Amino acid sequence: MRETGIVTNYAPSGAISSDGASQKREDWTMKRLATTTGGAWGYLALGLLFSAAIPMAAAWAQTPTAQAFGISVSTPTTSSTSALAVLPTDGSLGSADAPSVSVSGLAGADNLFAFATGSEGSAESNTTLENVNLLGGLITADGVTALASSALANGAAVSDAEGSELVNLVVNGVSMGSDVAPNTRVDLPGVGYAVLNEQIPSGDGVTSSGLTVNMIHVVLLDALTGAQTGEIIVGSATSSVN
Repeated sequence: MRETGIVTNYAPSGAISSDGASQKREDWTMKRLATTTGGAWGYLALGLLFSAAIPMAAAWAQTPTAQAFGISVSTPTTSSTSALAVLPTDGSLGSADAPSVSVSGLAGADNLFAFATGSEGSAESNTTLENVNLLGGLITADGVTALASSALANGAAVSDAEGSELVNLVVNGVSMGSDVAPNTRVDLPGVGYAVLNEQIPSGDGVTSSGLTVNMIHVVLLDALTGAQTGEIIVGSATSSVN
């Protein structure tokens, strides 16, 4: 029997709790968007939040896309993804949040928040989580932030993961710190392996560019055959322009 719907105590954006957590995240989002620089992004984000003149999707010369989520688990008995934030077709702000996510024995985290936004020639997605615990404590982190941004500027298409971070990450008892190099692989004996700060680029770098960032990607392997039996993704952000 397959398990679905891993989000527990789920609440719509803006209605998480009475302790101000929702307002704190909204304030953080506005501050994050207002201070983002590079990739022709900062002023576009402010325009979205303060109702500046943003062209509708039908008028865009390029097609930006973006999405983000907190946790995804896929095994022979479980297939679930926490609430997904997707860039709306009108270029406004898409968001999703949950106070907690839990899949028994596999993954858990608190205070998930994700957003996706963009405008003509620009897209960005971001997700944050706290108190991440995977596989019964085999992997833990105080905080996870994944950010992917893409833009068409000066005759080139570019993407980056600037702002992505792992806070107090510990893997199999070993502290990994916060500055983890992209696509760092760590073996998990008897379990499989993890790719940390996974970055998967796409596009030709001229007319198109995209990037998927998975801050923790655990690949589960059969101990006898070595065949993949599942995966866990924590902190995923994707953006693209073309």
